Amino acid sequence: MSRRKPTQRDLDLLAMPSIASQLPVRFDNKTVWHELVGECRGCNQAIPDEHLRGTVTRPSQRCFTIEASGYCAECKSITRFLLRFHDDFTASGPMNGVWQTWELKRKGVFSRLFQLLNPTR
Repeated sequence: MSRRKPTQRDLDLLAMPSIASQLPVRFDNKTVWHELVGECRGCNQAIPDEHLRGTVTRPSQRCFTIEASGYCAECKSITRFLLRFHDDFTASGPMNGVWQTWELKRKGVFSRLFQLLNPTR
């Protein structure tokens, strides 16, 4: 596996608070996002909360955005995350250069795509 050199933005995100410390996010319609479990692109291991850091912003009342970098101690690589979470149990983000939207199952796990867990309403 080839590892890319961390960008300045990766380093800036890793210096920020953990994503876990900025959750949960609650919406007016009672949807609550409790947790983000990031998966390393290098080895598919879960990135521990303390190594998944960045920003949680609220661009609108119906959406929040996570921009984060996660450091994987297993393979010593950094995985970047840019995701939007919506109050209708959908999430969106770039995949293969195109923004896509994924629908959650209300009682299940998101999909293995980003290992997002525990949305509740």
